[in-house]
Amino acid sequence: MPIIFGRICVGEPTIYTVGGTVQAGGGVYIPRQADEELLGLCRSAIFTYVLTPRQMGKSSLMVRTAQTLTAEGIKAVIVDLQELGANVTAEQWYFGFLVKLDDQLMLDTDVVSWWQEHEHLGVSQRLTLFFEQVLLAEVEGQIVVFVDEIDSTLSLDFTDDFFTAIRYLYVARATNVEFNRLSFVLMGVATPGDLIRDAKRTPFNIGTRVDLTDFTFEEALPLAEGLGLPDDEARQVLRWVLKWTGGHPYLTQRLCGALVTNLGDREKLAKSPRLNINEKDVDKVVSSTFFGGMSERDNNLQFVRDMLTKRAPNLFGVLNIYREIISGKHIIIDEKQSVVKSHLKLSGIVRVENSRLRLRNLIYGTVFNDKWLKQHLPVPLKMLSPQRLVLISVVVTLLTLAMRQLGVLQAWELKAYDQMLRSRPVEPLDPRILLVTITEEDLAREKWPLSDTIINQLLLKLESYQPRVIGLNLYRPEQKNLATGLKNQNNIISTCLLSSAGRSEIPPPPNFNQGNIGYSDLIPDSQVDQIVRRALLFAHSTDNKCTTSFSFAALTAVSYLEKQGLEIDFPYAADNFNLGKITFQTLEPNSGSYKGLDARGYQILLNYRQSDRLAQQVTLTQVLNNQLNPNWVKDRLVIIGINAASLHPGLYTPYSASAEQPARMPAVLIHAQIASQLLSTVLDGRPLIWYWPEWGVFLWVWGWSLVGGLLTWRLQRTLYWLIATGGATASLYIICLIFFMLSGWIPLIPSMIAMAVTSVSVVASQITLQKEQQLKISELLRYQFKTACRLRGEDMTDVMARLITEYIEQNEATTSRRDGKSHKPNK
Repeated sequence: MPIIFGRICVGEPTIYTVGGTVQAGGGVYIPRQADEELLGLCRSAIFTYVLTPRQMGKSSLMVRTAQTLTAEGIKAVIVDLQELGANVTAEQWYFGFLVKLDDQLMLDTDVVSWWQEHEHLGVSQRLTLFFEQVLLAEVEGQIVVFVDEIDSTLSLDFTDDFFTAIRYLYVARATNVEFNRLSFVLMGVATPGDLIRDAKRTPFNIGTRVDLTDFTFEEALPLAEGLGLPDDEARQVLRWVLKWTGGHPYLTQRLCGALVTNLGDREKLAKSPRLNINEKDVDKVVSSTFFGGMSERDNNLQFVRDMLTKRAPNLFGVLNIYREIISGKHIIIDEKQSVVKSHLKLSGIVRVENSRLRLRNLIYGTVFNDKWLKQHLPVPLKMLSPQRLVLISVVVTLLTLAMRQLGVLQAWELKAYDQMLRSRPVEPLDPRILLVTITEEDLAREKWPLSDTIINQLLLKLESYQPRVIGLNLYRPEQKNLATGLKNQNNIISTCLLSSAGRSEIPPPPNFNQGNIGYSDLIPDSQVDQIVRRALLFAHSTDNKCTTSFSFAALTAVSYLEKQGLEIDFPYAADNFNLGKITFQTLEPNSGSYKGLDARGYQILLNYRQSDRLAQQVTLTQVLNNQLNPNWVKDRLVIIGINAASLHPGLYTPYSASAEQPARMPAVLIHAQIASQLLSTVLDGRPLIWYWPEWGVFLWVWGWSLVGGLLTWRLQRTLYWLIATGGATASLYIICLIFFMLSGWIPLIPSMIAMAVTSVSVVASQITLQKEQQLKISELLRYQFKTACRLRGEDMTDVMARLITEYIEQNEATTSRRDGKSHKPNK
């Protein structure tokens, strides 16, 4: 045999094989990785299967491997199941299989007599018994049985037992070492799941798969010899051929043969000093060989066409996935358990590359294009359009914002607000404030209520250190002589309490100027969580004694700023007020995530610092005992109040849910928080908490709704979708947290809900669309079936009834035969 580039050439007149085996046609055999894999598995007596599309070289591989094994002294038997026939009984089929074995192995036992002597056994039991008692007993050494065209069994209803028997022969190795000499190689156009179709049986789950791949350029080089061109020119033409065929064995050899036939005398081409075939010539030959009417004649293209239409397990599913693959818009991941994707691979029109399904070659893509899809599936394959996706996102956004407007989401949004507030980095202490707290230890030394004498001593001590303003946030029944003896009583701000539902007012100290009185009322958000998130800075009082319009915290901060020379602009009729150059925008009923808020008075969101990092703190006892640094007091705002749970338990704040913070914050600390916020905003530029207008909220929520919809629309694989959606959700939270660190309160919960609901809606829309299309396909097939029946002069109902009856009778007959043979007594 002549050798071409180290390959075996099995004939010279024509080296291109486009039907049957290479060995029979005298063509060039192209070794691939599968050759070594299959040969090695057979030598090791490992059960193997080669299940690939047609005309990929299975039969040639089988013959070559069998020849090599025989040369090595291993018995190799080839049984083509097509030869056993299709219109046969199980008895005939199984007996025919044994006859094929006997013809090649030349057994001493008379197979006909042996089969008849064991007719009391079931056919599959006779098969396994024959291998054990006859074949392994008479044939020495290793035996490899090649079973070709196993897809021919798919139309038979009794071959589940055949593959079950093969599996038994493998499992029996554990109890009978003789079976280790026997192995099978199954070859055909099928999937392992097709071999045993009865769902009640264990699937065919043994053996090692060998994949036949397309030719690479290096593997296909021997085919260039047959073009009759100089080496360099032949290689270039081969590259143009592979551009169209992708290395498909049949298509590559068919195209090479067509080139030789269509482009004239090879001897003349070989003598030409220049390239006589250009790329356009190859394209023309491709067109005349495979496209147009020729696509209907080519048996490989006809096989692919039948697999996509007539033999498709799910016509809509197969064509839909194929359309996705050729469109290239989505990544289609290979899934071994997917019936539709396995069928596409078996048709040969797609191949697996890096776990993704891709179009196998340009010829297939040109023949089976979008136009072909529309022709072979009159019901258009519709996917969810971008316009519908946008519409879904808009509707979901509007519904989400409607829920938000009704207050349904308010509790969740406020919890998210609290969480983000707690997540901010710790700020430094406010250097302008000193807190003097009356603790449980102080009350143990001084009985409550504290006398005016104790309070006046405290005030005198503090006044001696020259504070700018002193805020006294205390309520005591008797405080007639409060602040007597102080040189500058105008520096002291005292407090009262406004009346409210079920509570009367608490008047201020009688000897204090009303201009130095601020109310101490704090406003929790609701009766549900009772969390203080807002500060009521100014309000109109209708009380008789507590008549001030300033809150205690606001008055202390304003007094501090006035002494620094800043102008205070307080327009009572406006929706905002100015401290220095800073404008404070007050809350409205629907500000931020609040809906239907009682926004009377001048309210702002309270921009907390952590309670243990607010300002320098000392106790009453420390001040009275001179245990403080005078610099902590000089020119500062000093706030005095209760920090003893026995007198007041405190109030809930966003920090109450933190394990590192007290469950309740003393009221004096909240007043200090408000005063600190006003001072740091005016003097340090510390930003106020801001929020978007309604149109900004709509755009933001709609944007994330689109993100959720796009991820669901684009990502077909659940794992990838989960990863991407999880990443998008995490990104949303991180972005909202970053904004909050910049004092921006933007919607988190509505965006998450919109993203999730849009994703679910897109999935539901896709499923609904697919069901509608499947219904149209079913109606179309029903109409075609009805038309066919009418043309034959039969009623569709009668035909359906006859087919169902025949199916039931056939199953009952098969069951009866099996039961009868299994209960037949031994001779």
